[in-house]
Amino acid sequence: MAIGRDVGRAVFWAATWGVGAAIGVAVGGWLTAVGGAGAPGVESLELAEDLLVLPGLAGLAVFGIHLLGQGLIGLVGSLRSRPRDPDGDHDEGEHAVGERV
Repeated sequence: MAIGRDVGRAVFWAATWGVGAAIGVAVGGWLTAVGGAGAPGVESLELAEDLLVLPGLAGLAVFGIHLLGQGLIGLVGSLRSRPRDPDGDHDEGEHAVGERV
């Protein structure tokens, strides 16, 4: 149950970052079109592409990178939290050399 909740939380946070990036790119394109601040000029802007397609691609890229990063962090965390001796080779009274009890 905890794994499903962790995956859901990771997808939620990756989606919020992706949507935020998409909104930022769309607002930047809109301000460029409205303000006429683009280097090649306002005439060269394609509103559908610059306000919909490009922000969507940016949002998907941020979503994927964020989700991948969270997956790697979760993998490293699960590897670090594993017991040192998963096979149970040691008896309860027997300890490896230098192992603290």
